[in-house]
Amino acid sequence: MKNVPADMEGFLSHQPWWRTGVPTEIIRSREGVGELLHRVKQVKKNPFFVVDSVLQDQPVFAPLFAHEALFLFDASASEPKTGDVDTVVSIIKNRAKPHDVVVGIGGGGTMDLAKAVGICLANPDPAHTYQGYGLDMKKGADIWVLPTLSGTGAEITPIAVLRGPEKKLGINNPYTAPSVAFIDPGLTSGVRKYNRFFTMMDCFFHHYEITKSATSSETAVSDALDGISLSRDVLTSGVEEFRMDNAIRSAMASVLGGSSTIGGRVGAAHAVSYGLSNSSPTLPHSVAVTLAMLSLGDLYPDGYEDTVSFLRINGMDTPKAADFGIGAGAVEKMTKTALGMEKLWQSCFGVNWKERATEGYIRGIYERIVSR
Repeated sequence: MKNVPADMEGFLSHQPWWRTGVPTEIIRSREGVGELLHRVKQVKKNPFFVVDSVLQDQPVFAPLFAHEALFLFDASASEPKTGDVDTVVSIIKNRAKPHDVVVGIGGGGTMDLAKAVGICLANPDPAHTYQGYGLDMKKGADIWVLPTLSGTGAEITPIAVLRGPEKKLGINNPYTAPSVAFIDPGLTSGVRKYNRFFTMMDCFFHHYEITKSATSSETAVSDALDGISLSRDVLTSGVEEFRMDNAIRSAMASVLGGSSTIGGRVGAAHAVSYGLSNSSPTLPHSVAVTLAMLSLGDLYPDGYEDTVSFLRINGMDTPKAADFGIGAGAVEKMTKTALGMEKLWQSCFGVNWKERATEGYIRGIYERIVSR
């Protein structure tokens, strides 16, 4: 990607870098927290905040914690669960004054929780009943987000990925997309190396798979190619320390991750990652996709080689399924889960995907993963 800004002045004045039309108003800012709170007052909204608990220790986020209407989500403990959604929806409905905007502040998991809460406020059944595609749902509260970790794309996607009682699957609905996203790359300065690295790895994989997809639109592929360029720049320069130029590249790549999703779809690595995630509540999504890509060298040889290179350049240990309690006993369960990700296998292999994404083929992938 050409003419990438290296400082905040350039980032704020840069032309929109995404080609796909998105439903989210994207506000670039150097004062993200202050601009968010100013906008709340300006439009006279009554917000309810869903905030990653790790942000309590960072002074820049202190103004948020002065608000009573707030739910702290421990994103380090687990990805959001459907039960978390039901809990927050109940809290909001029991408050004296209705809330007309749900604001998610944190990484992808925290934003997805806020997105799910926003839409479920207007839909009466438990959140797990809305996991899936094409379900008839009403519009809920407005959803605003302020990402504090770049790479997930959750700031503009119409998907809220949740762990349910039976499976990990998103609420996929146009009303789940945030209406406003405040993008301040400087807010990622407090992110630890592990999270910064693996989230950008997931960003890279997201773009990579969309470019390999049999179902992605031309515009989605164009956005994804720019996303690959930006995320590769970050991962090859090293993520040991916070750098504003890399923070800007990461924020831009993350937005492209969301825009490319609108006309594109990920493939085999993400399909395999869902089986892994369902077998370990402590396994981060970004690490699950990395584990998957490391066992897909036959299908994605250049993606595999990049993954090995990025781990080496950044001095990161190669993750293993055993690190998260996943062993041979989980292979059958994981295979069943991945077989159900039909849209992703179709994205990977096209109309004849059933001939290639067989039970035996998928089981072989998991057997390689757990044997490493």
